[in-house]
Amino acid sequence: MLAVVVLTLAVAAPAAARIGRAFPRERVGVSLAVTSGRGIVAGHPYITRSAAIVWSRRWNTLTLYLFRRKKFACRTLPQAVQVPGHLIQIHVTDRPRVHITRPMARPQVAFLTVYRNRSVPTHVAGLKHGAKLVFESVNSYPRGVWKGRFMLPTRVYGDGKIYGYNGTFAARFCQVKR
Repeated sequence: MLAVVVLTLAVAAPAAARIGRAFPRERVGVSLAVTSGRGIVAGHPYITRSAAIVWSRRWNTLTLYLFRRKKFACRTLPQAVQVPGHLIQIHVTDRPRVHITRPMARPQVAFLTVYRNRSVPTHVAGLKHGAKLVFESVNSYPRGVWKGRFMLPTRVYGDGKIYGYNGTFAARFCQVKR
């Protein structure tokens, strides 16, 4: 019986440790980059006006969001992602570690189209290979800003629409519990 309890605790401890894990606080690199980028999403022109880099403490994921709207606050992230229109989302990593001035390994890109009619599901066009994401500076303290470059060659996806992007970002760092 004791062996079962020990085994259960050994399995549950890493899972419990994973939940609620904060991104390590660090300030690394120097950059003068601002949020400035252009691309094509589903055949429509896309201009980035704000960005956010989000660490999910529940899932241990780091995600970069490139928004068309100018203003963004961490507390309004769930609403900002659901605003009708296009959105670029880049899954960066599952680990609380990033490299400065070197391309991140395998960032996964999702081009989302949220429709005004909520009964129509969000359209997602994804890409696992071909994107280039480079961080030039990282500040994971509260109100920190991450700066870098994101490039994706313009190409036709499986849904027959054109997608691509090239630009720089100065993304506000947010930590969320979910």
